[in-house]
Amino acid sequence: MFITRGLLFFLAHCFIVSLGDTLWGQNIRVEASFQPNSISVSSVSTYKLVIHGTQQNPQGKRPTVEGLQISNNPRSLRSANFINGVPSVRVELSFQVKPQRVGSFTIPSWILVAEGQTIPVPPATLKVLAPTQKEKQAQEDLRQASFLEFDLPKSYFYEGETVLGKLTLFVWDRLPVTRIENAPVKIGDSFSSNSLSKWHEEKRNVSKFSKIYSTFSWPISLTASMAGTKEISFTVNLRVRVNSRSKSPFSSPFFNDPFFGFGREESLAVKLPTKVIEVKPLPTKNRPPTFSGAIGSFRSSYYVSKEKVNVGDPVQLTFSLEGKGNFSAIPAPVIQSNKNFKVSSPVFLFDGDKTMKFEGVQKFEYILTPLRQGKLEVPSVTFSYFDPELGSYLTTPVDKSMINVEPGEQWTQVLPNNPNPISESKSPSISSRDLFQTASNPGQWKDSLQANAVDASNWFWSLQLIPFSGVCALCFLGWKKRNSTHEDLRIKKSNLTRRLNQSADHLEAKEFFRAFKDLLRTQINLKDRNCNAFALSTKELLEYLIDNGKGNEVVNQIEEMLNLSDNLEFADVKAGRLDFKELKAKVASILKKLS
Repeated sequence: MFITRGLLFFLAHCFIVSLGDTLWGQNIRVEASFQPNSISVSSVSTYKLVIHGTQQNPQGKRPTVEGLQISNNPRSLRSANFINGVPSVRVELSFQVKPQRVGSFTIPSWILVAEGQTIPVPPATLKVLAPTQKEKQAQEDLRQASFLEFDLPKSYFYEGETVLGKLTLFVWDRLPVTRIENAPVKIGDSFSSNSLSKWHEEKRNVSKFSKIYSTFSWPISLTASMAGTKEISFTVNLRVRVNSRSKSPFSSPFFNDPFFGFGREESLAVKLPTKVIEVKPLPTKNRPPTFSGAIGSFRSSYYVSKEKVNVGDPVQLTFSLEGKGNFSAIPAPVIQSNKNFKVSSPVFLFDGDKTMKFEGVQKFEYILTPLRQGKLEVPSVTFSYFDPELGSYLTTPVDKSMINVEPGEQWTQVLPNNPNPISESKSPSISSRDLFQTASNPGQWKDSLQANAVDASNWFWSLQLIPFSGVCALCFLGWKKRNSTHEDLRIKKSNLTRRLNQSADHLEAKEFFRAFKDLLRTQINLKDRNCNAFALSTKELLEYLIDNGKGNEVVNQIEEMLNLSDNLEFADVKAGRLDFKELKAKVASILKKLS
């Protein structure tokens, strides 16, 4: 048995040495192609480089081609096999390419450097054709899968005017949306709006474009900040579950069924097409001097809290505006103090939707202090505003109000008749003969008049046992639950390991990589209880590992395994070319480094 093992080790050593010598003598060459080399303008292609004779990542600057959008992060794949008994190694680099227009595009020859050698890359040509009717319909379906609509009651604004609009998000029922990631975000600085949070209204089974939608609406108060032709848009992100195992009927992964096979979540940005709004300046003709920026339609009222007071008593003056307009930008009317009244700074009170501040009642409360007696006229309030419906300035009518101010009580100082401050009368003395004992038993004598401390009582410490017992019980239950969770994860890891080994023995590549992904996430959950690794996408998972101080080596190994899994899903790699023994060893090494 010892001789057999030694012989096998010697033969394996000789094979590795001969393989290295053979590969060292190979010439490095590069193949470049588009796969497919002819697509429509709505599709994507792959610019693939195959470098034979090395497994080292090459270095070089890829040229840019006008009309093609080429990704900067290629997918890499290394492989080693035998061709007619001759060992061969190679590296594949795949760049995603999206055309921007119809035409024929050629990536010219360029230079790569690998293992100290300069290798020319041959040119490759991609033909981009006009989309077919089916592809046009697929694009239309994709645009109609989720979109935003912004409804405004008028086509133009006045500068400073506030208009109430409605932003609606349409989500097709066939789109597998898991959640709305954020509230809509305004794009553009020409308008100010209220802060947006959760949607205000939700509807189901809304028919549009011969499709059934769910709608989510936000009311928006929009205020134009400057005159001119201005643009505005909104964007919102959706979280969509994508199935990467099968192709969508609309050539888009967003329409795959998320309940079958392995799915992942991606972010889908929905943007409102840019809306152009004309903003008119406010007219300068007939502008009253009391105009301070109020725009809308208002009714005013004016009253005082008392009609009869004394000198120095405060009186509340309330001026109210009711209607629709830019309440958030309306300053308080100015009331000056005079010889009759001292006027305080106003207090603002708004009755209505405080988020929108478009419709409601705005109150301005002043405190008036009368300075002299008599029948005094209350200071008047003059308020001017611009009515956008009429296109003119208006001033609210002023009603005069009177208050009767009386002198009130006067302070009179009383002077003593006797200049001697010592009182002549004296309190009568109390005779001791009038004192008598009211109780025969004086009670229990105490050592001190100071009250006993609470913690000196035995009852106090007995009662403390109740919360202490509760804390101990909660700690025990938490410890038991924590151990139960850890035990469940350990059993799950054991089952996944057995499943991975079985799939490797039966050469089931897809099942192998699914078990690897679940095993990887289970191992992360075992190490970090606060992390739910099963809710993370591939990119988020790698970022988590980097943030937690995992080395570049283990992160690169995990990324290589995940890329190999994705290539297998898209049928770029055949299962028969995989070395499951090597893959099992790599998985064991990764899990050991993560433990």
